Formats: sequence, C-alpha cells, structure tokens
Amino acid sequence: MGAPKHILVVATSDPLEAMRVAAGLTIFGHQVSFLFSRVIEVSKEVEQAVELMELAEIDQIFAMEEFEDCVVLRGLDVAHLWKSADLAMVV
Repeated sequence: MGAPKHILVVATSDPLEAMRVAAGLTIFGHQVSFLFSRVIEVSKEVEQAVELMELAEIDQIFAMEEFEDCVVLRGLDVAHLWKSADLAMVV
C-alpha cells in the first residue's frame, strides 16, 4: 500500500454510506475530509454514523448548506477543498 493520502469524501445520494466509507478510509492511515452536499434528516442511524466518524478522528466535516454543527463552505472554499485533496470520492 502506498503512502497515506488526503481524501475528500462527498456525501450526495447516500450520506450514510459516505460516512461509513469515510470512517473506513482512516483505517489505512489516510487523512479524510467530509462534505455534505445537501441537508439530510437527522435520524438515529445518522447520529451513529457521525459518532463513527468522530471515533475515526475525522474532524474536517463540512456542509454546503446550514447543517448541524458543520462548517459551511461555499463557492471557492468548496473548490479549494477539492483541489487540496489527493483524491475525491463521491458517494
């Protein structure tokens, strides 16, 4: 396996799966950033997935719209986040 990478995971159609994927990527030592591309309904499953990301020490969690405690990114900030990542995964 190669050197650890900075990976951006973008939640689109399946936010729960995106959160699981993001947490799983940290097992291999990758630095992971997470971006909610839309607001999702907070449910028990979502709360558990957020807890999983916290346990995986993913602290760069962003949103494109106001959502919970996430930092909101717009326009150039989103572009910079994509550009700064070695790899982006859209789930």
